[in-house]
Amino acid sequence: MAGQLSRRDEETPLIESPFQRLQQAVVRAWQMSDLHRNHWLAHGVPEGWVPKAPEELPGLPTIEKEDVLKAEQGDPPWGGNLCVPQDEIAQLHLTSGTTGIGQEAYALTAADVDVMGRSWGWQFAQIGLERGDAAVFTIPVSFLCAGLSALEGARLHGLVPIVTGLASKQLILEFLVLHRAAYLYGTESFLMQLAAVAEAEGMDGRIRGHLKGVQAVGASPLLTARIDEVFGAKLFEVYGCTQAAAKIATTCRLSVDGGTVHFDDTYLFTELRHPETDEPVDEGPANVVLSTTYRQATPLLRFHLRDQVDVVPAGACACGDPRPGLRPGSVRRTDAMMKVRGMNVWPDTIERVVLAQIGVRDYRGVVRRRADGADELVVRVAAPEIDDRAALERRLVEEIRAAALVRPVVEFDDDLPASDGIYKPRRWTDERTDFERTS
Repeated sequence: MAGQLSRRDEETPLIESPFQRLQQAVVRAWQMSDLHRNHWLAHGVPEGWVPKAPEELPGLPTIEKEDVLKAEQGDPPWGGNLCVPQDEIAQLHLTSGTTGIGQEAYALTAADVDVMGRSWGWQFAQIGLERGDAAVFTIPVSFLCAGLSALEGARLHGLVPIVTGLASKQLILEFLVLHRAAYLYGTESFLMQLAAVAEAEGMDGRIRGHLKGVQAVGASPLLTARIDEVFGAKLFEVYGCTQAAAKIATTCRLSVDGGTVHFDDTYLFTELRHPETDEPVDEGPANVVLSTTYRQATPLLRFHLRDQVDVVPAGACACGDPRPGLRPGSVRRTDAMMKVRGMNVWPDTIERVVLAQIGVRDYRGVVRRRADGADELVVRVAAPEIDDRAALERRLVEEIRAAALVRPVVEFDDDLPASDGIYKPRRWTDERTDFERTS
């Protein structure tokens, strides 16, 4: 029966409320984590202090990626944050390093890996997946959390995983047809390309009908429409990160077309704080501060993700779930945003437009300051199979201008080098000086 994928959740009963679990995690960190203890003491926190209510949480300063990296470089490999014996480590994850400042390392015990897999259960149930359903995972399985997490989730909940990674798109589509897959998972940009190939080669009709849901990392209205149009399936969004090693938020049964990406407080404690005042936010733009409450090996408490989301209030979703959530497609990196000609430009916004074009293989984005002092946004596109490049250029200029409110310069380069990064390719370069970026 859909929604009854596993009984494993019954094996580890939850203790008290999410905040009480966080309090216990803080006590344990004071005792066992040099990373957190040193960070808190350096910011004047009295040793052993534990917040008595959520309102007191700002008394513990947030920790950021740079803090973790500095600790790990000074005390490799774990930065004083390994809270279990070495022989209890069952898995190692690294972050993608796409911000250009290095990769953090995180260890997981067998119990941590189990939590990582179990965190997928609610999403699978919302899609309506059942044990034995074939599931195609295009996220590569590597040292990153995303691929390993998905595979563990599929194993634990009885799905039949078909782990293709970034294989030939034609091969992935053939797998979808041959095994009548009920589920497809990938990044937004890769799914856009997959849909374009399916449509161009007439394979969409062979796939429609058996996909119960498509899940994406990121979910724009354009992707939602394309998944429905090409695959005849609903789109579901997942929000997670290596630091959490669990799903932070996933979409309810209403999908992204009318539903909410609800925050899961089973294994995490998520704070939503105003970008300027740092006050708690019930609705609207918010920064995400994350704490792991069940992570045994390398916990993180009050980790500032540098992600900003649009919050949907608790109880506002038509699905009836009382938990708050985020508006589908609203996750954005605050350290990725660029100011171009006075406008806030998010690379993801432009990427969705570019990779939605049939025949576009890849792209690069560059922001630079012209000799006349004006900012210039350049999009270099690899599209070796496109004959009418003038038409593609006009379309890209029009759609990027509409989406980002900045008119780009489009250039064609079919010899673009391979993208850096496995999970989140680095495609953008800002050639301006620090002064030019803020002036």
